[in-house]
Amino acid sequence: MIHPKVNIFKDGLLLSSLVIALCYSGFINAQESSSQAQNATVEALLESQPKNWGSWGENDEVGALNYLTPEQVKASVNSVVNGKVFSLQIPMTHGSGPVFPGRTPTMHYMSQDESSFIAGKMDPLPGGVKFSDDVTFMYLQGTTHVDALGHAWYGDQVYGGKSAQSTVGGHSHADVSALGSKGIVGRGVLLDVGRQLGTDSNYQLSPGTCITLDDLTETAENQNAEIRKRDILLIRTGSIQRYYDDQADPAWSAMSEPGLCYSEELVEWIKEMEIPVIAADNLGVEKVVQEIGGEQMVIPLHGALIRDLGVVLSEIYWLEDLAVDSAEDGVYSFMFIVSPLKMEGGTGSPVNPIAIK
Repeated sequence: MIHPKVNIFKDGLLLSSLVIALCYSGFINAQESSSQAQNATVEALLESQPKNWGSWGENDEVGALNYLTPEQVKASVNSVVNGKVFSLQIPMTHGSGPVFPGRTPTMHYMSQDESSFIAGKMDPLPGGVKFSDDVTFMYLQGTTHVDALGHAWYGDQVYGGKSAQSTVGGHSHADVSALGSKGIVGRGVLLDVGRQLGTDSNYQLSPGTCITLDDLTETAENQNAEIRKRDILLIRTGSIQRYYDDQADPAWSAMSEPGLCYSEELVEWIKEMEIPVIAADNLGVEKVVQEIGGEQMVIPLHGALIRDLGVVLSEIYWLEDLAVDSAEDGVYSFMFIVSPLKMEGGTGSPVNPIAIK
C-alpha cells in the first residue's frame, strides 16, 4: 500500500504539470495571431535606439552588469549607515503568488516528514535522528526573480546580436548562470513613485498608470535622493502590495499593473546613466500593454533594455518595509545585493534581494 503522502506528492506534480501545460498553451495560442505584427512593430520602433552590443566584447553575456566594477562595489559600502537589513523577496507559498499569465505559482510538496515515520515507511537514522525533505515545481520567474539577458528579444537576435536559435532547448548564450557567476552588488536607490503619485492611503499607483522619465526624476528630487551613474534603481508602484490586499479596490490584475512606459527619452537616459539593473514591485518592471504611436505593444522595454542595452530587469519585489523605513528616515540609498542561481541554460532565477542601510 502506497502511503497517502506519496500519492499527494505524485498527484500534485501531475496536476501541476497539466495545469502549467494548459495555461502555457492558452497563453501562446492567444499571442500567435499577433506575434508577427508585434515583432515587426517593436523592431521598427527600436530600430534607431541605442545598443550596447560589442561594448564589452562580442561574447559578453552580462551586459550592463559590467558597469558594476570593483570600484562601484566598494563605493556602495558607503551607503551602509545603521546596518538595517531588508529582504525584498515575496513569500514563496504553495499554489499562491503573483505570476505572469501563462505561469503558475510555486508548487511545494513534502516528500518526507513525520508522517513517513508514523506510517512505518521510513526508519530513523542510526542513533534516532529523523529528517524531512521536500520538493518544488516552479517557474524560475514564478517569484521574485532576475531575468537573464537572453530572456526577451524581438526579430531573430538576442542580446549581443546572437541568433535567437541560442534559446532552443536552453540558452547557450546569455543565460542566467552568467549573471549568477558575476553577482550583483552596487548602490541601490529606491524611487517610491507610489508615494509620490499614489492616490490612496497605501500609496499605490492606480492600475494602468504609466511611469515616465519625468516621474522618476521628480520622485528622486522630492525624496532628496541623488541618482548617480551606475546606480541600481528600485521602483515602487504599490502593485505587489495591492496583490496581497484582500480589500483592494480595484483588485490586482496582472495585465493592468502600473509600470514604466516606453519613450525614447527614457531609453536614452538609462543608456547615458549607465544603469545596470532596474527592479520593481510588479510583474514586468514596465506596464505590460502599452499604446505607442497608435499601436498596442506588449513589454516593448524588455526589447529596448534587455535585448539592446543589456540592462538586467528584476521583478516581483516586496518594497513596503524598505519604503516605510525610507520615508521615516529620509534615506533612499543603500547597498544592494542579489545573487541569481547558476541555472545553466536558464532564462531567469528566483532571488532574495537584500538592501542594507
